Amino acid sequence: MFPKMVQWSILIGVYFIGMKLSSLLHLPLPGSIVGMLLLFVLLSTDIIKLQWIENVTSLHLQHMTLLFIPFIVGIFLSLDIFRVQGWKLLFVLVITSLIVLLGTAYTVQGYEWFKSRRMKENDD
Repeated sequence: MFPKMVQWSILIGVYFIGMKLSSLLHLPLPGSIVGMLLLFVLLSTDIIKLQWIENVTSLHLQHMTLLFIPFIVGIFLSLDIFRVQGWKLLFVLVITSLIVLLGTAYTVQGYEWFKSRRMKENDD
């Protein structure tokens, strides 16, 4: 719908607003997370339409695996830490992965419930 530069501008604008809110309100969350929550609220309330940012977000999701390459290289460069603290790190990685997985699953489930409820209200 919008050109990609406008779509990127919307996303970056929401990101910077999240950063400012986190800083001004002294929130214990990173600004990027506040920005994502803000984007979720804006999408849920139709202040921002999904079609306005859909092309850029799809492109970003397609290339998200590239963002993990520095992390993986960092792990390979610090294998000595795993020899000393291996079990503790493994435990933390498994627990945090489960928390992220469950958090994502419940968030998507809640969003789908909200979306279907809104569609039913519009049909009535």
